[in-house]
Amino acid sequence: MSKMGIAPIVVAIVDDDGAVRRALRRLVLSLSYQSVGYASGEEFLASLLDMVPSCVILDQHMPNLNGLDVLGRMRSEGLAMPVIIITGLDQPGMRAKCIKAGAAAYLVKPLESSVLSTVIEAAIAG
Repeated sequence: MSKMGIAPIVVAIVDDDGAVRRALRRLVLSLSYQSVGYASGEEFLASLLDMVPSCVILDQHMPNLNGLDVLGRMRSEGLAMPVIIITGLDQPGMRAKCIKAGAAAYLVKPLESSVLSTVIEAAIAG
């Protein structure tokens, strides 16, 4: 907790690509948010027992559980924090599927910092 008693905003970054995770963490830190990175959907879902982030940036294309799988599990467990799905491979209909499943936004890599910051702020504001 900060001196004001306001919990810090923590953005979880879930991407199997370490370089993408590091770049996104730098970007999130530059926006004055805290960040925590996860290499897989399973690792992220397990972490939710200990810490619930303010917002999640979730890669769609990962081995085992993809972004939609992770989002589906979160929603089925009643976890309502905003999720931004990111992808390097935009497929027809995927944006609509992700939004219908409850994603706050769907962005295609490479991500522009100004776009991502706007989307994170909007997602956290509700």
